Amino acid sequence: AIGRRVGEALGDGTTLPRAELAAALVARPRPERPACCGERALLTHEPEAFLAAQWDVCVEAAGQPWLREHGRRVLMSGRDLLVTSIGAFTDDALHEDFVAAAEKSGARLLLAAGAMPGIDWMSSAALEGIAEARLVQRKRPEGWKGTPAEGKVDLDSIDTPTVIFEGVARQAAAQFPKNANIAAMLAIATVGLDKLQVQLVADPTVSAPASQIKLRGDAGELSIEVQGAAISQRTSRIVPLSVVKALRNLSSTEVVGV
Repeated sequence: AIGRRVGEALGDGTTLPRAELAAALVARPRPERPACCGERALLTHEPEAFLAAQWDVCVEAAGQPWLREHGRRVLMSGRDLLVTSIGAFTDDALHEDFVAAAEKSGARLLLAAGAMPGIDWMSSAALEGIAEARLVQRKRPEGWKGTPAEGKVDLDSIDTPTVIFEGVARQAAAQFPKNANIAAMLAIATVGLDKLQVQLVADPTVSAPASQIKLRGDAGELSIEVQGAAISQRTSRIVPLSVVKALRNLSSTEVVGV
């Protein structure tokens, strides 16, 4: 869902005029070439072929397992890595290893804002004291299937908003890796994984993923409520757009929202 939309933006000739798709790594062979890959880009399911191709920035939209297995090799090759599966960095050792690899090779580890709004304001505010940081994330019950929520409630019978997790960001992103990347993003950008308070809610009254964020500190107070548009039960439409915006900044002479 994310990769296809980013590929389309790279290939339409207007959204990212100073960037192009050089290679795409997919999980398995495709019987037909996806239209979003264009005609010139390398399309492969073999990591070695992908890593041997000529490109400058790798956009990870493949999930935490791929990131853990191949992300360090991208950075060690001296090329930037733009990550959407931020929840992987609830593992401090992995995060530190990636940062060290980037420092050694001169590459950059880039963390996409994804579905987290206001990250520029909040990360700036975090340079001074933060008294409170809280995130409430709501998705329809079916969006929590395949997660530990199934062991706590009957997702098929929920008819009112039901809390399925409450705790700190590290636990949220580790237990719900496909659903709670924004918790990890906000925590890393502000108060840390063990201080950001997170509540996850299975809510049959919402039509798409929704978030409520509150941050209060010396620089001021911010409250945001977002009702996103969905491209799946787990992914907001804004996520690929945040990647496209990051690529536009990386490839432009003018950078907006630094």
